[in-house]
Amino acid sequence: MYSYEWDTETGGLLLNSSPLQMSREPRPVYYQELDILGFDKVWKYAKDDSFPYMWAEANTYIYKGRVVAKTKGGAMCSAPEIVFLDQPEPDDAPLQFVNVAKMVDKNRKLLDQMVQHTIKKTYGQYLKYKDKVDIFYVAFSGGKDSIVALDIVQRSLPHSDFIVLFGDTGMEFSDTYQLVKQVEADCEKKGIRFYISKSHLDPKDSWRVFGPPAQRLRWCCSVHKSTPQILFLRQYLKNSQFKGMAFTGVRGDESESRSEYEEVSLGEKVKGQYSCHPILDWNTAELFLYIYQQGLPLNDAYKKGNSRAGCLICPLAGQKNSYIKMECYGTSVNGENTTKTFNDIILETTSKDLSSQKAIEEFMNIGGWKARRSGRELNIAKPVYFDELKDGILTVTIKNKNAQWCEWLKTLGRIVSIEDNRAEVVYENKIYVIHIEEQTDALIFTVDVSSNSRNDIYFGSYLKTVLRKACYCIGCRVCEANCPNGYISFDNNVVRIDNQCVKCKKCYDIDNGCLVSASLKLPKGERKMGSIDRYTNFGIEYEWVKEFFEKGDTFWETHSLGSKKIDVFKNFLKDAGITEKNQITSFGRLVMAMGVDDVSAWGLMLSNLAYTAEFNWWIKHIEFNSYVDTNLLIGMLDSNLTENTKDHIASAFKNTFISIKPLSEEIGLGKCDYEVKNGKRKLNSIMRVSWDDPDPKVVLYSLYKFAENCGEYYQFSLTRLLNHDIESDGISPTEIFGLNRDIMEKLLQGLAINYPEFISVSFTLGLDNINLKNDKTSNDVLGLF
Repeated sequence: MYSYEWDTETGGLLLNSSPLQMSREPRPVYYQELDILGFDKVWKYAKDDSFPYMWAEANTYIYKGRVVAKTKGGAMCSAPEIVFLDQPEPDDAPLQFVNVAKMVDKNRKLLDQMVQHTIKKTYGQYLKYKDKVDIFYVAFSGGKDSIVALDIVQRSLPHSDFIVLFGDTGMEFSDTYQLVKQVEADCEKKGIRFYISKSHLDPKDSWRVFGPPAQRLRWCCSVHKSTPQILFLRQYLKNSQFKGMAFTGVRGDESESRSEYEEVSLGEKVKGQYSCHPILDWNTAELFLYIYQQGLPLNDAYKKGNSRAGCLICPLAGQKNSYIKMECYGTSVNGENTTKTFNDIILETTSKDLSSQKAIEEFMNIGGWKARRSGRELNIAKPVYFDELKDGILTVTIKNKNAQWCEWLKTLGRIVSIEDNRAEVVYENKIYVIHIEEQTDALIFTVDVSSNSRNDIYFGSYLKTVLRKACYCIGCRVCEANCPNGYISFDNNVVRIDNQCVKCKKCYDIDNGCLVSASLKLPKGERKMGSIDRYTNFGIEYEWVKEFFEKGDTFWETHSLGSKKIDVFKNFLKDAGITEKNQITSFGRLVMAMGVDDVSAWGLMLSNLAYTAEFNWWIKHIEFNSYVDTNLLIGMLDSNLTENTKDHIASAFKNTFISIKPLSEEIGLGKCDYEVKNGKRKLNSIMRVSWDDPDPKVVLYSLYKFAENCGEYYQFSLTRLLNHDIESDGISPTEIFGLNRDIMEKLLQGLAINYPEFISVSFTLGLDNINLKNDKTSNDVLGLF
């Protein structure tokens, strides 16, 4: 809500009434963090955690309003480097505590106004929804955000009208468990019911079955947090169809995706459930001031330098945080899991050749395991599922003869009969006959979908989902939590589908239909697009493109690029569709007329570049809203590439994204945090974000490119576009530009109204059909510009 400035008198923060333009996430720094990082070798201070000594913004340390030090680098096995910038106290005197009491007093007026406003809003939401939901509960995590959210809720609602639910993942910090005991005891004194939910799966076992979670394969949250919470609440309420409202500690400045949250939402955090975010607009300055003002307990994890109190190992954690976690939680407390527990499983399950301690440390420091996109990088992934569509016959082979496919088939359609070698299923009033062949180590299913009607296409897709679920199912119960009617249950990992199942397919709304399948799937093979080292170590410079756009055909005679750079630039112009055999194409003439600074021109170029090696790799491998540094980027690249080639590719991405702002910042392909030293660009990190203001005509062009690359397949669903795990020659605009369902629906509806000769859509009765006119092409779309 409010911006802040540093207060030299208290050594703390001072809020002011102007709105905060950009969050810098300030946090207090205690002696434990200073010790862990090695500040005690230079500075003097008492080993007393009664109060903080200073503040930090990311890696910058601020003492009494002055920047006194920064940390650089750091990785799981390597301490960050400390750069001392100023002496905190003259004459090497000991550090002084932040005067917390005085800081709180100086901020009291603004803080009280903000808190009263928040309590009033929270109570208002309680009144609005009390007759619409079956239960209110605080989704408690043990972090600073949920501590504040819980306190706001207990000040806003009658204590008998909500419960507190801690989702124990089994991967929490030992400090978090200590805090949970403290909060549970405090709730008991206040007459607030406090409960704990936990998966029946031990996380050590699930990591060995699913493989370690990765940035794009975060199965852990569903399996170990949201699913156990939903199942607990169903049992608690004795109502499988309950509607609940979770009060969360979600804040908008925590991440770019969370900044788009509404104060109250349905299905945003947990499918089918309301979420209310009371402190959505708060920043960490206000958060810590409130904790100090109210005397709330603070998780010791923060005193040790952790910016978040999450899981012991997280694929989204920064490298410095990974080091701190290893230092703090590498040794077991009361038999609890440690960072080493899960690091060992990462090493145990990787398919990387780590034959020396040096190779192990490099692998863990780079954090390449975080970027895993399939089972290819795991030694536990086996080829157990195959499907093929040939001449209208869908064949699916599963190497799991104990798979409960008969039971899962109930979710697809009405079963007429099931015999040893044949099953008949009615889907959309059509009988489909599935033939089953039993082999020594496999079951083979075949079905005729040769009419290629809409029903055939959907049936074939759904059958593959059913058989994947059956093949990989380990009873994680995520499907059970997804079922809004409670018709799915598990008993000793045996699934039971109630005969009343309404075939809503909500249990299919999981990555690849099954989280184990999504995590362990083995790609059929990547599409050949040429070398990923297309632009060597140069990348593409904005000035090259600008000069070419200005000079056009005369560029070749007048450019000043050397022979290597001109070869790289020729590759780029061809990849972007601007030239063919060094002759400017009609597409090239169009984007040149639009101008080098026109974002839509770059959107069109990216729609073409997405089908070429280097840009395709980036789009397919880099997660939205996660930071990637050079080391992680290199670690993500194929191990078959030489180290020199990897360095070149990383350098090319860095140079391209730093230089071409319309592509990297406005479209969001790779926003760079960098510095220039001695004329050289030093990259700190890159973040890929969604295109904030996409041009609908660019999206239409990208849709036609998608259809043309899918074999002239002009009818598909928005759900299909949003599923980026399906192997396909076409690349969805949602994957290229980071567009979610809500944005796409608005864009598609607008396109259908404005350009009915190109597209029609239907978003009614649960359908999300997209029909492109098959007498049009992507080149025709260019005529709209």
